[in-house]
Amino acid sequence: MTNKNEFTSSILTLSLLLLAVSFVLSCGGEPEDGEIVILAEDIVRDDTILIADTLSLVDTVIISEPDTLLVPDSTVTAVPVEPDSIVCPWERIALQINGSIYASLRDKADAPDILGAHIVRCMWWDSNPWNGMNAGDSLYILLGETGRENQVIALRYVPREGTSNTPFSVYSFRMTGDNYPSRYYSDGTEVMKLLNYMPITTFEEMTGPYGEPRGDHYHAGVDYKAPEGIPVRTCKGGQVTRLNWNRDYNGNCIEIGIGSGYSEIFLHLQGVADGIREGSILEKGDIVGYVGSTGVTSTAPHIHYQINDENGNPIDPYLFYSSHRRRLSPSDMAAFSTFRDRCNVWLKMIAE
Repeated sequence: MTNKNEFTSSILTLSLLLLAVSFVLSCGGEPEDGEIVILAEDIVRDDTILIADTLSLVDTVIISEPDTLLVPDSTVTAVPVEPDSIVCPWERIALQINGSIYASLRDKADAPDILGAHIVRCMWWDSNPWNGMNAGDSLYILLGETGRENQVIALRYVPREGTSNTPFSVYSFRMTGDNYPSRYYSDGTEVMKLLNYMPITTFEEMTGPYGEPRGDHYHAGVDYKAPEGIPVRTCKGGQVTRLNWNRDYNGNCIEIGIGSGYSEIFLHLQGVADGIREGSILEKGDIVGYVGSTGVTSTAPHIHYQINDENGNPIDPYLFYSSHRRRLSPSDMAAFSTFRDRCNVWLKMIAE
């Protein structure tokens, strides 16, 4: 059994290693074959500066965001004698599910709906956080400053014994070359799936998946949160069939027929790209507009991307297109492993 001095030495070594670790989270990075790269020259239109001066214009769009905003370096302020004397740098929440995640958070958070939405975003790729959880399931969460609205640093899901659900943990980490942090499973596999043909490659996170329950309806597309003014592109190309219909509700919007009766739809644009009108023919990768927050249903800059079938019914873009998951490189994996192990210490302490 590890004695007290050995434990103290291990904790100090782990803390010192993490002084060098910083991370931010993204969905950009080196594109795979077929992915669309947003170039720096796409940032500025002739008449309008679309992105704030915090952009660093290099080969691809890199949003300047100091790593220190994400997860502040935190080390013990004194040599610890017992594990309980170590100061956790993050807020810790232990949550037992009773009803929905949102209802279970009512006594745990000042804004349970917002925190619940952030927790759900960590879980929806490989589980059903809306109605696939059981009473007695547990969530252990670390929250901290990330420089973004979503402050989930790490999350562990533990299903109640005897159910068919599988436990898992996710961790926020920025892959080298990415603009923002993303979430990764313990083995360094990214939680989020990227479409092989993306309408946007510079974005903070997906904030709404297809089929998400929203009051009396289900979300008909996918939402990607991104800085206002980032270019949005057609994934297939085709003929423009509609522009700015029902503008009060959808904001600036465009629909493109992409063949065989299918169409792609873009909502809440800051504006449609210059020169585009009904009947315009666009090639795959052409700019259709720019990220905005127009329309009464939009609360922050993002792009709503939707695929409709020949009967006008929405279908999941992740079923229409193929997708892939990225894995951390060996060099990133070394830093990630250190961070993951640090998070696991605190997640375990929450559970005990």
